[in-house]
Amino acid sequence: MFLDCRGCNGSFVRSEINFINFVRDQSDAELHLLITLQKTGSGGWEHTLNFIGLGYISDKSHTLKFVSPKSDTNDMMRNRLVRHVKLGLIYFLADRTVLSDLNVNFSGTISEDTDEVENSDPWNSWIFSIRASTRFSGEQSRANNWFGGSFDARRITEDWKITLDYNQNYNRRVFRTEEDDGSTREDVFITENQNLTTLVAKSLGDHWTLGGYARMRSSTQDNIALSYGATPSIEFSLFPYREFNRREITLRYGLLASQYNYVETTILNKDEEFLLRNELRFRADFTQPWGGVYGWLNAQAYWHDFSKNRLNLGFRVNMRVLKGLSIFFDGRYSLINDQISLAAGDLTEEERLLNLKQQATSYNYGGSIGFEFNFGSIYNNVINTRF
Repeated sequence: MFLDCRGCNGSFVRSEINFINFVRDQSDAELHLLITLQKTGSGGWEHTLNFIGLGYISDKSHTLKFVSPKSDTNDMMRNRLVRHVKLGLIYFLADRTVLSDLNVNFSGTISEDTDEVENSDPWNSWIFSIRASTRFSGEQSRANNWFGGSFDARRITEDWKITLDYNQNYNRRVFRTEEDDGSTREDVFITENQNLTTLVAKSLGDHWTLGGYARMRSSTQDNIALSYGATPSIEFSLFPYREFNRREITLRYGLLASQYNYVETTILNKDEEFLLRNELRFRADFTQPWGGVYGWLNAQAYWHDFSKNRLNLGFRVNMRVLKGLSIFFDGRYSLINDQISLAAGDLTEEERLLNLKQQATSYNYGGSIGFEFNFGSIYNNVINTRF
């Protein structure tokens, strides 16, 4: 079997299942197991196990799904995974001699009452989480203190998705300089950001969703004292939403109405303003046995002046080209013509070097490319963690 474990602990699976042979490359396998993970509304993980027969058993394939709840530890989640992999393998071992050495143990209870029992949920599917952390570092000439926190609330059902996300971070940097008279000068630089986003989305079937966002933010780096607005949106999915773990193409349009209050007067001589902005988002994601392709395109433009616009696009590809050889590459590019919040006046050297304030630019980009080539023994059964 070739184990294609995307986001899970493949080494543990190989170490716990000793009645089959794992191979390094898909072309050497009789069976390809593709495992993908998606986060559930309650914060757990839904595992989809696609057992894909190859060669002479290419007509034998099936899929298993199970959910590991948020309360599971990593050890509990990986043991659930191993158990379901073993269950899925039985279908392919029916004509193998190893089947006579396998046993089935039932750990549940059998009840004469076969009616489904409705679970009682006093929280009505709501999930809440609070996080906070801090980082600090320093030396004789400088010190850095960072603090961040967040609060999340969400209720996700088949028909509704309601979320609230708040995050805040504060960064204080101190630089110490020895003066000629022996005294020490301290220069202190502080950046702070806050973001609050709420989402309400209503399912309109297998392909359509109607909803909207509400947003509030402040950022010393982006010269925003306070901005707030709402974005009614509609989304279309080319494929049924239930197929998202293997293929997804979605298109969303929204209209953002926002009020902006600035820390300093902007380059457009504004201290505050109300703006309408079009938002168009395209997303495509395919997870296949040969690899995966992910791409996105976000476009936005202000109604009062369409020349104030932004275009973000990017992609990521990982692909098996031939036996033992895989390639991966990604890229992103942004055309930026909407920096309406830039503060008037020149930046100081400190603001420029420490990125304390947003700097004017008409584009940004990034990317990476690489390959991996494996050769040698086709088997991959032994796990050795020494050293």
